[in-house]
Amino acid sequence: MFIEKSNSGRRLVISDIHGCAKTLRVLIENIIIPGKNDQIFFLGDYIDRGPDSAGVLDYLIELKKQNSILFFLKGNHEENILNAYKEYDKETFMFFVKRINKSMDLLSDDGSIKVEYLNFFNQLEYYFETNSHFIVHAGFNFNSEKPFEDKISMLELRRTELENAKRFIGEKTILHGHQVTPLAEIMKTISERKKVIPLDNGCYYTKPHKIYDVSQTGNLCCFNIDTYELILQKNIEGQ
Repeated sequence: MFIEKSNSGRRLVISDIHGCAKTLRVLIENIIIPGKNDQIFFLGDYIDRGPDSAGVLDYLIELKKQNSILFFLKGNHEENILNAYKEYDKETFMFFVKRINKSMDLLSDDGSIKVEYLNFFNQLEYYFETNSHFIVHAGFNFNSEKPFEDKISMLELRRTELENAKRFIGEKTILHGHQVTPLAEIMKTISERKKVIPLDNGCYYTKPHKIYDVSQTGNLCCFNIDTYELILQKNIEGQ
């Protein structure tokens, strides 16, 4: 979907939130403070891991009612819960949501996804295009003849190869989340104006971890497309 730039206002991209509702609210209300002409793109993965998936969705749904120029991508976590809801029996699905996704607050008492959340998930897009950037949750498979129809890659790809990219995206830059990336690396790709810029700093990852160096993670990132400014809000869920 191509999104025209508004005549005034900022274009901001917010990375994977993963249930960190307090952190999201502070980022938007205390730091960004959106104006009526700002366009805000969300990279998906609103749910799971963090303590308040429902709080994230409630807040975003309410923001959308107040401001029509918010744009939401689907992440693999939204796709996973939708697929599980369609494919699993009730007991298995509830186990999946409770143990694997840690998001029981998304369900009604009867074990179904709450209607407002189901509607939100079903309206999510796979990518956005602007005059200068492509915005996607994970990446694009440019070895495919139809990379913009390859939904699995847009949700799951770990690395976008640029060998065949130019014929599809020209000189535009790709902004993505999905892959937790150290802050120093994110900042380096931005300062060097790389053609692929990762924005997921693992907002949820604040405690010692066997894979991630948590001194380099734990921020919710907001990227200004036009100024290339990176705005950070440290995880505050435990406060």
